[in-house]
Amino acid sequence: MPRFDEVRRAHQPSDTLLLDRHGEVLHRLRSDASVRRGPWVALEDVSPALRTAIVLSEDKRFWEHSGVDWQAVSAAAWSSLWNERTRGASTITMQLAGLLDEDWRRPAGGRSVGQKLGQTVAAKRLEAGWRKDQILEAYLNLAPFRGEVVGIDALSRTLFGKAPH
Repeated sequence: MPRFDEVRRAHQPSDTLLLDRHGEVLHRLRSDASVRRGPWVALEDVSPALRTAIVLSEDKRFWEHSGVDWQAVSAAAWSSLWNERTRGASTITMQLAGLLDEDWRRPAGGRSVGQKLGQTVAAKRLEAGWRKDQILEAYLNLAPFRGEVVGIDALSRTLFGKAPH
């Protein structure tokens, strides 16, 4: 598993900016057509309300578990057993582990049981090596939100036409 600072350093926006001598943007050129990704946003620059909303919608026990929410796993297994509406059990940490490793990126048909187990182990390692705030910050910057939009900066610019901070 990479270190937080390595992930942050490796992050590349999808646009290249042409700046004037005062640092003002003259032109934005899309250099990666496969995604729309903005610059890295520090967690303290993300609204507390938005942080709370993401955690509540994606992983309500994020601050309490150590990478895997066994309560959510058992609920998902129970639903699957009784052919009820399928529910996800992946925590924010598990999703981040999947985003950080090419082998676990979500294939079209979903992940295999073996991939899910590997993702679980990776999430536990991630929690052992990173702080919770680092996990949430990386997730907010690397998660695909809709279509080609990746990360909180691109989401904010796409939906509201402005930076998230």
